[in-house]
Amino acid sequence: MEANFSTSAFAGAPVRAQELQYIVDCIRQGHCCSLVGPSNTGKSFLLRSLLAEEIRQRCAREKLKPPVIVFIDCLEAGDSEHAFYELLLRRTIEELEIAGVPASTVEKLRDIHNKMLGNIADVAIRSLYASSVRQLGQETDVPLVLVLDEFYDVFRHLPPWPFRQLRALHDAAETKVCYITSTSHHLDQLRADKDTYEFRELFHLHTLILSPLIQEDARRFVTYLAQKQAVVLSDENVSLMVELSGGHPGILERIYIMLSEPDPDLMNPLSIKIPELIRERPIQKECERLWSELEAEHEALLTLVERGERALKLDERQLLKAKGLVVPKKGEALVIFSPVFETFIREELLGDSQPAVPGLRCDFETGQIWVDGQEVTLQLSEPQRQLVNFLYQKAGMVCTYDEIAVGVWGVGEGVSPGAIYELVKRVRQKIEPDWKTPRYIVTVPGKGYRLQGSDS
Repeated sequence: MEANFSTSAFAGAPVRAQELQYIVDCIRQGHCCSLVGPSNTGKSFLLRSLLAEEIRQRCAREKLKPPVIVFIDCLEAGDSEHAFYELLLRRTIEELEIAGVPASTVEKLRDIHNKMLGNIADVAIRSLYASSVRQLGQETDVPLVLVLDEFYDVFRHLPPWPFRQLRALHDAAETKVCYITSTSHHLDQLRADKDTYEFRELFHLHTLILSPLIQEDARRFVTYLAQKQAVVLSDENVSLMVELSGGHPGILERIYIMLSEPDPDLMNPLSIKIPELIRERPIQKECERLWSELEAEHEALLTLVERGERALKLDERQLLKAKGLVVPKKGEALVIFSPVFETFIREELLGDSQPAVPGLRCDFETGQIWVDGQEVTLQLSEPQRQLVNFLYQKAGMVCTYDEIAVGVWGVGEGVSPGAIYELVKRVRQKIEPDWKTPRYIVTVPGKGYRLQGSDS
């Protein structure tokens, strides 16, 4: 979950103003844009800022009306192509109604959406979605911007056809349809198949990497957190929190919460020992989450902490700089951007990282999942993670088909045992040593499934 920013908290001086302007400029020019950054760096907040009327007006191209900006949380898309298209069209219709598009146009799109809700083949779903976009283009000259937040799972796990079609619709509309994606990794790192190349090509020249907050924005964020609790902080303590976090919003928020409880006087100078701070579980978990999303940078980070900047290769140095993971220390050698995160990495070097616990383990606060000590979180789609988490909560107990339907999809009816079987099968293929002879998720004939062999 992204850091809990609020646009109203920064009226007149938005956090990440430069990054927001970059995205606005892309929309004005009809370009697609890929936003890349680890979790809790404020991606969702930044993209939701586009929905503010003032920002939407700034996105208008010359001689065109301001675009309809559709914010889509792709975690709602599920595992299927059908669900993805349905979500895109449903959210588009909702925004068109708010934007005041003629009711006749909205009704035509609603009719298409109703047809889409029927149990029909994927090829028909594709045709219906394409028809909806063409219908919109024929009846209005308003540009359409689809903001695809939390795009990671959808892009990795769906077949290539939706992305090929999105590219075709963008080309046919002559840039009146564009896309903004938000992921923790570059799109080419998530998926490198030739079938999605033309979609990825839309973003090659317009990828924005979200680094930690600049000092001014980080200070503003701390002030916002304090204002929510009616707490007054000294400038000295604000500066200390910003320095320790290096401007990473997630780490910064955890540090603030830890230091502001149990309600100390934050006007007096704080005395903080970083090794003690890193042992606080919320801060440690935030560092674990960040570490897990920096696979490509692991070797370079470990080299820098263990042997210093001189031991880095040129490409490793560039890799760390690209995401703002290093800063110059007093104008000299590069160091890790956050002393807290650097301490966490040093503990990794000393062998104090996550122990290899046998079995399956879930951390509900960070959303991470391990199997025999190996993290598998990012290998699973959102519904697959929901299933594992649900079974983990009831480890050792029989979970019926109806209980699983409610736990994963939030509905008690309309989900067939066959759909649950397919979901279980996909999870087994990713977490079991031999999915045909499952060790962890076992079948209880006629009833459902049971998780066994976890550490619960």
